[in-house]
Amino acid sequence: MRDAWGAGILDAFMDSGITFPSAVGVSAGASNIATYIAGQRGRLKRFYTIYPKRKQYMGLGELMRHGSFINMKYIYEDISFPGCEDPFGIEAYHANPMDLTIVATDAETGKPVYFPKDSLQAGYMKPMEASGTIPVLCKPTFVDGHPYYDGGISDPIPHRKAFELGAVKLAVILTKPKDLFRDPKKDELFGSMLSRRYPEAGKALLGRAETYNRQLRELLDLEKEGKAFIIAPTDTCGVTTTKHKAENVEKLYQSGYWAGLEAAEKLMAIS
Repeated sequence: MRDAWGAGILDAFMDSGITFPSAVGVSAGASNIATYIAGQRGRLKRFYTIYPKRKQYMGLGELMRHGSFINMKYIYEDISFPGCEDPFGIEAYHANPMDLTIVATDAETGKPVYFPKDSLQAGYMKPMEASGTIPVLCKPTFVDGHPYYDGGISDPIPHRKAFELGAVKLAVILTKPKDLFRDPKKDELFGSMLSRRYPEAGKALLGRAETYNRQLRELLDLEKEGKAFIIAPTDTCGVTTTKHKAENVEKLYQSGYWAGLEAAEKLMAIS
């Protein structure tokens, strides 16, 4: 839910005509970027401000009924498939030359896996779903019979992958303040719980703070070198992964939108 911030930024980019040759997306960021590539201005906001109000989107009821706090099937299939309420624009997505790499975490190895753009097809969004599957709160998402979890466990800020794929300079959307480093204590409970079924993924989750903090330091160095342009909130408006008061999410989206317009001007000036 915190990436309502990124949704606002990408809507602002669409309004400003900002485009990129490629992107690497993690968790909710992967879904946001895919919709941006499809050119579906306004769709992202609906997924943060309208649909979460429905009981079948997320909550303790979903956890009791289906074993996942967030109903991934409802989000990525029941709403998003062709012919459904708010279909993902798969044809426009593939027609856009912008590339996308989607980051997920292999539940059995704890290592990042990078799905290519064409892994998403009409009526098939499992790689995108896998990228945002929160461990413990959700059951793993299976892609070709193999279990995956959120890409943020193993590669939360994939700047190295972006450079490996040929990037020269990066525009990076963070969902937390850029001076906020992760506290490892926050992952102790879920990391221990995940380790019971998937030891390597649990180990990766227990080490996520170290991974994130190292990547953030590298990113801040890249910013000083002029190789990265960071767009990060100064205030997340009380919104977390699962806490989503409607007025706070709306405020966070609007904050992202105005930050996106400002960033668009700067990006056009340096491009």
